[in-house]
Amino acid sequence: MPDKSQTGELHPRYDWLDQARGLVVLLLIVSMATDKYAGDMVLGGPTLGPPMLNHGYDYYDGTPAIITFVDAGQALFVLVMGFVGYTAFSSRLRKRGARSAALYAARRVLLLYALAALDSILISTLERGSPEWTVFFYGGTFSGIALGSLAAFVATAIIPNADRRIALGAILLIAHALLFEFPIFDHRTWYDDVLGLPKFPFGAMALCTVAIIGSCFGQWFLLDPANPIVGFQKRIAPASMIAIVCAYCMEWLQPSEHHDLPAALQLMAIYVGGLMLTIFFAFGHIGIRFPLLSSFGKNLLLMFAAGGFGVSIYWNFLPRELLLKEPLLTLLLVGIAPIALLGCFAVWLDKRGVMVRA
Repeated sequence: MPDKSQTGELHPRYDWLDQARGLVVLLLIVSMATDKYAGDMVLGGPTLGPPMLNHGYDYYDGTPAIITFVDAGQALFVLVMGFVGYTAFSSRLRKRGARSAALYAARRVLLLYALAALDSILISTLERGSPEWTVFFYGGTFSGIALGSLAAFVATAIIPNADRRIALGAILLIAHALLFEFPIFDHRTWYDDVLGLPKFPFGAMALCTVAIIGSCFGQWFLLDPANPIVGFQKRIAPASMIAIVCAYCMEWLQPSEHHDLPAALQLMAIYVGGLMLTIFFAFGHIGIRFPLLSSFGKNLLLMFAAGGFGVSIYWNFLPRELLLKEPLLTLLLVGIAPIALLGCFAVWLDKRGVMVRA
């Protein structure tokens, strides 16, 4: 149920939603560790950590790709941000007007691009000697999330009705599948590089699509403000089940691949996100909650950024040879310590009421 203890809020805060957001952050932190210690499939470097909690391409980079649920992580993150962003954006639009809503949207997108600049311009220049402009504008994690957020805000403003806006998401998803299917643009394969095909932002387009659908989920949750169960019963859960069927069919026609986010992987993020939201909503009603997840979820973007930048620095100081010899030490230092450190930081922020809006 909404937390009404916070004054000055434009909309109520839902603990079950913070729980869901917290799980997404936790999975992203874990995937950063498994990616860091995935080994080297070319040179045969040993793997540290569970492969199921890492991207499949770290172990086999071929066609068709090996896909784990972690490969849907970025799109899942964007779906949740679209869900949450709809409530924040529409509340400002309704209560404070278009100017306030536009300023909120601009602040969020600019903040994400600031993080993208830190990652792909500053850090890239320090580590590799030059900035990665493609990554900054549309090819990186933060820029992809920024573009997805922007797409969700614009779509919400132009098409206020979620039952109509979902059609835009479906059209974009189908368009992505068609563009990806034909040899018009470059894919992430060596033979496409040989053909010299022009680049196309498949990943960014996919994240925009998922974010727009996430905004529909956010509006459907408020289908009956007095009884949120109605939104889950009539829209969110059925849409998630339809996404499962469509994802299954698309996997036969156009198998998933991480980097370009084909339609099947977009649909995977949609149904995983929809069912995850439904589960945590049900958990909230029967009184099941995990306190650490709420602390993570209240500062979704800050925890993601801290994990991406701060924890990566921590890993650079760990002696790899020692970790290879001591699996228990690897579990403690790589698998548990980063979560514990970020968890303490999240709880500290939560107790002081500090929240970076995201």
